[in-house]
Amino acid sequence: MLADARVAVSFLTRIPVDDGRMLDARAMNRAAVWFPVVGLLVGATVGGVRLLADLALPAGPATVLALVAGIFLTGAFHEDGLADIADGVGAHVDRERKLEILRDSRVGTYGALAVALPLLFAYACLTPLDGDAFLATVICAHVLGRWSVLPHSRLADPARADGSGSLVRASGPGLAIGTIFTLAVLGVALGPADGAITLAVAVAVLLAAGLGLARVLGGVTGDSYGAVNKLVELSVYGSAAALLL
Repeated sequence: MLADARVAVSFLTRIPVDDGRMLDARAMNRAAVWFPVVGLLVGATVGGVRLLADLALPAGPATVLALVAGIFLTGAFHEDGLADIADGVGAHVDRERKLEILRDSRVGTYGALAVALPLLFAYACLTPLDGDAFLATVICAHVLGRWSVLPHSRLADPARADGSGSLVRASGPGLAIGTIFTLAVLGVALGPADGAITLAVAVAVLLAAGLGLARVLGGVTGDSYGAVNKLVELSVYGSAAALLL
C-alpha cells in the first residue's frame, strides 16, 4: 500500500518519492485510490502557505503566494491538461486532429486563456476568505479534484489505446474507498450542509465536462483527466465564494 501511495504522490506532484517503478496501467490503477489523499496533501500545503503569508501580507498577495505554491508543488500538471484540452477542443478540426493537438507541447491562444482565466477566477473567489475558510476550501477543492479522476475513468473508454487516458481505470472498490475518504473530508472541513452542496456542484461539473469531452474526443484522455480535475477544483472555489462569504 505504501508503494502505491508513493506512485500516486510521484505522479501527481513534484515530491521526489518515486521508487523507480514503471508507471504502467496496473500500477496506476492500484495507486488511484490514493489520489484524494494526495489532494489533501496539496490542499493542506496551499492553505498552510496562505496562513503563514497572512502573518505578514494582506489577503491578496498571500493568496497569490498560496496559489503559486500549489502550482509549484504539482508542476502545473492539471493546468497543462486544461490548456491542452482548450487548444484541442477549441480548434475547428476533426477528432483525429484534435487528439494530435493534445499531444503538441506548444500552447495556443485558447490554452493561454485556459491558464490565465482560471487563475484569475481562483484569486477572485479565494482572496476574500479568511485563513481558516481558505484552508477548508482549498483542501476540499484539491481532494475533490483528484477524486474526480476515479469516476471520470469509468465514464468512457480511452480515446486512444496507446494514450495516457488508458493508464487509469479505477476499480469498484478503489472508487468506493476514495469516495468515502472524500465525503469524510468534505464533512469535516465544510460541514454536512455546505459539504453536500459543494459535492453536488462538483459532481455536476464532473459529469458535464467528462461526458462532453468524451463525446468530442471519442473517449477519455490524460489531458481530459487533468482538465476535469481543474474544473472541479474551480467549482469548489465558486461554491465557497457563494456559501462562505
